[in-house]
Amino acid sequence: MEEEKFKWSELPQFLKSKIFLHTLVRLLLFFLLLWLINIFILSFYTNHGQKLTTPNYVGAKVEKAEKHALSKSYELVVTDSIHIIGKAGGMVISQIPIAGSKVKRGRKIYVTITRYNADVVMSETLPVLYGKKLEHKQQELYNSYELKSGILDYKFDPGPSGHILEVYYKGKLIANAKERISGISISKGDTLGFILSKSEGGEIELPNFVCKTLSEAKFILAASKLEIGKLIKSEDVTSEDDAFISTQKPVYGSGIKIKMGESVDFELTAEKPDGCN
Repeated sequence: MEEEKFKWSELPQFLKSKIFLHTLVRLLLFFLLLWLINIFILSFYTNHGQKLTTPNYVGAKVEKAEKHALSKSYELVVTDSIHIIGKAGGMVISQIPIAGSKVKRGRKIYVTITRYNADVVMSETLPVLYGKKLEHKQQELYNSYELKSGILDYKFDPGPSGHILEVYYKGKLIANAKERISGISISKGDTLGFILSKSEGGEIELPNFVCKTLSEAKFILAASKLEIGKLIKSEDVTSEDDAFISTQKPVYGSGIKIKMGESVDFELTAEKPDGCN
């Protein structure tokens, strides 16, 4: 039997036939089914393609954040810890991805938390403090070492007021005029205690002014930070500065002390008193 050959002239009629249309529909349905199956397989492979909104864990305790993340099929990973003055340890301070991001289930969330134990500064690494003005060192101690400063007391010192005489940490001496103590661990965020100098209120031994001229006494008074009190002059005194001191009040004696700023009274005579060398 002789095989029928396709004739191009019959193509338009074939394209209009029901057989072609039914075949074309079947092909379209087949490809649509393949596409749907492909989408389903991809969705299943990527956890159904579901994306969730990342919770905000900043400010939460890391233990609670881990439990919550686990319940949402996330994995919380701590990447770093930082000590922050005034913040408790184990608090989440940053996260990646940030809160509100759309991520898939099973995604890792990387967090930074606050450290439980403060960083420490060794006493020997501190700057020189003795003899320095406290107000000049406070900012350096805070900015460079995260240490606060507190004034414990004042002591008389012949130098300028407000300078550091002694430094303490939790009752332990760290530095004074004679030494700097090494090996003391100081927690960042803690306070160093300072004893500062003051130029008033100190006591000195009372000088002996008897037999000296008033001009000599003035020099000693100025050096000792004392004042001239009452002057009682004998009738023969013509020049105060050249007059001699015959008595003083308070009276001189070995070991007698007087507060700086107080005054000393004198009796003056033109001639040097008896018994003076």
